[in-house]
Amino acid sequence: MSVEGALKAALEKHCSHLGSSFVHAGSSRIKVEPSGKLLFGKVASPEAQVLGEAASLRALRKACEQAGLNDEECIVPRIYGSGTSEKEGRTSQGYLITDYLTLAPGLDSSGQAKLGRRLAQVHSASPPERRYGFQVPTHCGVTEQDNTFESDWRTFWERRRIGSLVERIGDKRLSALQEEMQSSGVYDLLLNPVRDVQPSCIHGDLWSGNVGTDKATGEPMIFDSSYYGHGEAELGIAQMFGGFTQDFYEAYHEIVSGWALRTCCGGR
Repeated sequence: MSVEGALKAALEKHCSHLGSSFVHAGSSRIKVEPSGKLLFGKVASPEAQVLGEAASLRALRKACEQAGLNDEECIVPRIYGSGTSEKEGRTSQGYLITDYLTLAPGLDSSGQAKLGRRLAQVHSASPPERRYGFQVPTHCGVTEQDNTFESDWRTFWERRRIGSLVERIGDKRLSALQEEMQSSGVYDLLLNPVRDVQPSCIHGDLWSGNVGTDKATGEPMIFDSSYYGHGEAELGIAQMFGGFTQDFYEAYHEIVSGWALRTCCGGR
């Protein structure tokens, strides 16, 4: 069945160089004719969430390129286009078009090591500017992330990751605990030692559900959000939710060392 509507317009705008027509080949899967190339395409609401995902993929893809990773080694899919689709009388939607990946859940030992090594290379790439945050809001599930840029990591984490959520939740007890953490020096103790660490392009929500193996290439892939922050925040999330083996951590630490020395009993 031919692709119609807003998605067809987006494909013709961004992907006409790939083929002359586009047909549905399953849910969110588009086949380009006559080449047979498969694309992932979606038009969805809320617009900001889709555009945040697109900006995240672009940032991670650029960091992969800066790290010297080739197309096969890149840990995120190629993005062809994104934008806003508006229909009269309807709320605007966001659209996103990328390469279509058939992913197997999880990573084998080799994939764990490859991802650890490549993630460390991405974290070592120089960011566009020395600030912490991101140019657009992104989402963790349905929760919008406050990515307002800050000049140091301690301020970003305290205000934009913890403080922003506490404020939006609006719970008096939680707000009191936040104030206690500030007044008692908890943030000073935990974050002042890494206040001026160089920002990296990180995923920010790295767990086993956001990782898979590309069945076509056997390479590890990640997807969804990103922002410019401390690379060790990536490892903290990965360790908290699990899904990563010693192969992953050892390969990462071959390139970026020191994290294990700053943890208590393997993590904090």
